[in-house]
Amino acid sequence: MQVRINKYLALCGLASRRKSDEILASGGVRINGRPAKIGDVVDPERDTVTYKGEQLLPENRYEYYAVNKPAGVISTAKDEFGRRNVVNLVKSEQRLFPIGRLDQNSTGLIILTNDGDLTLKLTHPRYHLPKVYEVTTEEPVTDDHLKKLAKGVSVYNKKTLPTETERIGYDSFRITLFQGMKRQIREMCKDVGLNVKMLNRISIGPVELGSLRVGKSRMLTQEEVWQLKSEETQA
Repeated sequence: MQVRINKYLALCGLASRRKSDEILASGGVRINGRPAKIGDVVDPERDTVTYKGEQLLPENRYEYYAVNKPAGVISTAKDEFGRRNVVNLVKSEQRLFPIGRLDQNSTGLIILTNDGDLTLKLTHPRYHLPKVYEVTTEEPVTDDHLKKLAKGVSVYNKKTLPTETERIGYDSFRITLFQGMKRQIREMCKDVGLNVKMLNRISIGPVELGSLRVGKSRMLTQEEVWQLKSEETQA
């Protein structure tokens, strides 16, 4: 996974992106032994980046977890009523918070981190990180339902962005969202005459739920973190 050298320097805590450009222009940064220049890209998994002879590595103060949220667990970091929340599912000494939310009755993938910058980026409206869900409804799902959902429907007096839909059963389908609105899928289904019985998120961008068991968590791989931070998630 390649990243621009100025962004890599910023991720390593050397300087901001703008200041990193000044450092690159003045010399001292090398990629695999050769002088680095503005516009270069590096692969953190393969390339060695040094500054004044010292190797630069991304800061390790952040933690990133994928969690398979069970039904009945809320996805906020704190709850005034003392209900079980998703943060309780991860053993960490860091103060973690979720990137986005799943409503209490929904299940599946949610990402927890203490990286505020990444959280802000991925929840900002200008970024359209794809999120994939599997939906089971009380009624049979028709092709017309799927076409309407794919084109976008009215939710809270605003038309949703187009989605990608795929049938997986007579009463179930897969849908990919590129925006985040409160209870969006449930409200979209209601608009086309469907009532959601089960809702399970199976992926967020490059991060997939896979075989992660309900109520369990795992740390994200470095590759997953780099992909989430990359500019490829930008609109």
